[in-house]
Amino acid sequence: MDILNQILTIKAKTLSGVQLALWEVMPPLDVWFEPSSDLRIAQNFQLQLQRSHLHARSKSKLIQVPIEDLRPTQMAVGMRAVAAKREKVERRARSRRKLKCFLEERPIPAVLGPGEDFFIIDHHHLSLALLKSEVEEAWVDVIADFSHLPRKRFLRQMTTLGLLHPYDAHGQPVSPSKLPETLKELRADPYRDLAWSVRKAGGFAKSGKPYEEFRWADFFRARIPRATVRRDFEYAHRHAMRLSASREAVRMPGYIGQ
Repeated sequence: MDILNQILTIKAKTLSGVQLALWEVMPPLDVWFEPSSDLRIAQNFQLQLQRSHLHARSKSKLIQVPIEDLRPTQMAVGMRAVAAKREKVERRARSRRKLKCFLEERPIPAVLGPGEDFFIIDHHHLSLALLKSEVEEAWVDVIADFSHLPRKRFLRQMTTLGLLHPYDAHGQPVSPSKLPETLKELRADPYRDLAWSVRKAGGFAKSGKPYEEFRWADFFRARIPRATVRRDFEYAHRHAMRLSASREAVRMPGYIGQ
């Protein structure tokens, strides 16, 4: 695919000899948590990916895939956000035509991995909402084909490109090999809901940067006790709105301020 050729070109231009040596001697996956050798690789790839999606994807390029076959590239979601997505899905599910249009307008980007599994890199909340609503299939946009890679090399490639988020529901790093294999294994992270609710209320803007809501979730996680979020979500939301406008958040993606 064209995007794969771009990725390989980016890697060839970006990695120096020393970095290539590091690439070959990376530690085993069970102790390897962070996106690896060169941050510029992930940044350049994400830029290429954003540009490729600026224009509407031809529907002829999309494929229908059973929801149960989609594999997550993260461990946690906000269940309030999933419920809101599910409500939208089920309203449209009353009309087959409306549901079809709704899904075609929201294709799920995925990377084809080992065993020709579809590893989704966005729309995890929508995907889980579709599963819970018993929708059988979704439209998928395959943005890269890494199915030829062995599993360990595939996970390394995905992490290097910033396409995995191997952190648990408490924001703690885990081995990429521990990522859930199915959507139903996704865990609830109340701070993802907090970040989602703050963005919906205008506390910060979409910046287009990868995993921006995860960054905001971790920002709130460090400042608002988990017990508070669980006990009184509305209070936590108001507190988070104030934090999002504060000078503490000035370096956060999509920061708006007061």
